[in-house]
Amino acid sequence: MNNKEEALLKIDHLCQYFRMGQSELKAVDDVSFEVKKGEVFGLVGESGCGKTTTGRSIIKLYDITSGNVYFKGIRIAAGKRSYEEAIKKAKEDYKAKIEATSDASKKEQLKKELADFVAEQKRQIKTAVADQKRCDKKYISQQVAEVEKKYLPMIEKATGSKKSELEKEYRDALRKAKKTKLITQIQMIFQDPMTSLNPIRTVGAQLTETILAHRKTSALRAQATAIRLLKKVGIANAKERMKEYPFQFSGGQRQRIMIAMALCLHPDILIADEPTTALDVTVQAQILKLIKDLQTQNQMAAVFITHNLAIVADVADEVLVLYGGYCVEKASVEELFSRPLHPYTQGLLCSLVSVRDKQEKLPAIEGYPPAAGQTLSGCPFAPRCPKACAKCHESLPPLFTKNGHEVRCWLWEEKA
Repeated sequence: MNNKEEALLKIDHLCQYFRMGQSELKAVDDVSFEVKKGEVFGLVGESGCGKTTTGRSIIKLYDITSGNVYFKGIRIAAGKRSYEEAIKKAKEDYKAKIEATSDASKKEQLKKELADFVAEQKRQIKTAVADQKRCDKKYISQQVAEVEKKYLPMIEKATGSKKSELEKEYRDALRKAKKTKLITQIQMIFQDPMTSLNPIRTVGAQLTETILAHRKTSALRAQATAIRLLKKVGIANAKERMKEYPFQFSGGQRQRIMIAMALCLHPDILIADEPTTALDVTVQAQILKLIKDLQTQNQMAAVFITHNLAIVADVADEVLVLYGGYCVEKASVEELFSRPLHPYTQGLLCSLVSVRDKQEKLPAIEGYPPAAGQTLSGCPFAPRCPKACAKCHESLPPLFTKNGHEVRCWLWEEKA
């Protein structure tokens, strides 16, 4: 894959915090990554590490605390916390500087600098809010420009019936481009399909409702589209089964229905949150193959959220390992599995055992992940890390980069 290719999805220093009484739960803290067109990106980690929260923040189920989310270069979500904290810190710093000087002109200069900085940060907040409100208009303009670039030169060169055919295609593509909302181009498959589907409505009614809510089409056409999608995801006798309820389907079939629902709007990115949870091994393999095949056929990008490293090794191009809400390592799947740098990633890979291995005791990472709301001054993995030093318990390491391989560990400070 061309590394210079513009990212389809860009997550920039994402932070997602939740209030818990008087304290604050930092579910995701300073996570950044990019997903390119046609790429499969893996988010890996134990339960509670922030994987699902990251996915839900991307599709705007939460108002993000800080950071930015860009889709096709358009900012679709932004948090205000970083700007507000920058203003607060600047006021404290400048207050100390002003009090430390007795020069009146210097004091006035510092006050002006502070006022200018605060004004700029507030302007950035307003821009972030405005960008989110204008994102659909920007996206529609972008899509219209792409349609015009594709069809107008061909129409100009064509003659006769071919020209009429192209003009019809152009009008249809233009109509579709003007109706598409940006956020509908990012779809998410949730962990448990039984809790995502309405138990008292038929599967057909729920699929057609999704299509009708986002497209200007007739109920008859929406029904035909729903049947076609059910066939596409491997549901036999799709027309008859449209009349059935979720409880009448197996776990694997319900997951297929959720995939069909996600595909209704022809998304550019599919976020799959633990799509094989609670399914047996055979059905897991079928669902993974289905998602991979559909991703290839539709030229979608995909984000796989899982705790299963075997799944990541099988489907992903690039992997980000989360622990305690932080990105602890990010690399290509080949690099990560052949040369893991972070002790946590090394522990996860050592925990994978083969059926050929004859061991009395299975390898495991000692201890437990940090509890929700627990505040640690150093590396969140330090209490469990066999290689931890005093510095690991005292301060959080930044992300060090070595040949494109990112790792958040003090062991790599001098090697990066």
